[in-house]
Amino acid sequence: MTDFWYYDEGGQARGPLSHAELIPLLARIADPRRVLIWRDGFEDWKAVEDVHEVAQQLFPPPPSGSAPPPAVREPVVDAGDAAEFKNVKPELTGIGGWLALLALGQVVGILRVLASLGQYYPTISDELWKRFPEALWGEAALNAAMVCLAVYTTVLLFRHSRHFPSFFIWQTIFVIVMPLINLVWLALIFSLATNKSISEFLTLEAKEGAQMLAAVIGAAIWIPYILRSRRVANTFTQ
Repeated sequence: MTDFWYYDEGGQARGPLSHAELIPLLARIADPRRVLIWRDGFEDWKAVEDVHEVAQQLFPPPPSGSAPPPAVREPVVDAGDAAEFKNVKPELTGIGGWLALLALGQVVGILRVLASLGQYYPTISDELWKRFPEALWGEAALNAAMVCLAVYTTVLLFRHSRHFPSFFIWQTIFVIVMPLINLVWLALIFSLATNKSISEFLTLEAKEGAQMLAAVIGAAIWIPYILRSRRVANTFTQ
């Protein structure tokens, strides 16, 4: 069970905190017995004095032999407060849930692109490099830009940078339009080199079309998620 704690402060859930961070924080409060706390595994919020693992550190028993003061038990939590916080849960934050799936896709996507490029470029003959160097170097520059953008976006993701959402959206758009840019670039160079119409070279292979369709579907799913998710809003704040 994850040892992350939350406490109520003026009607707002504060945290997450480790157990070691929670104890000194509560000790600075004038009357910590009445403070509501919660961690994963609790059905409802509980008062500090009702949570043994916290109370035993904040309120150690008196030395043996001394008479304990008479017990005066006051209501720990007002009924209205208890009802108000019964269904309150901490805000989602961190790379978890759907965001964890997105993070996995980022890493796997980079590895797949690198593997694909590693298989593609050795198949290009020296004759083709000599005949169409501008076309191939331009294509290489586009591929390098895509990889660099994906790597930088992934770094922003794991650093919880506030710039990640915007860079992820730009990366998603770039993945969609890059095959079209590359197609037009190659068609233009081949047309100039062969004196043929550019339309003869503007043909999109079935594999490339399927990749573009998959990219469009992915954008339709992940861009709204990035813009609307509370976990994303709470995580990327640095």
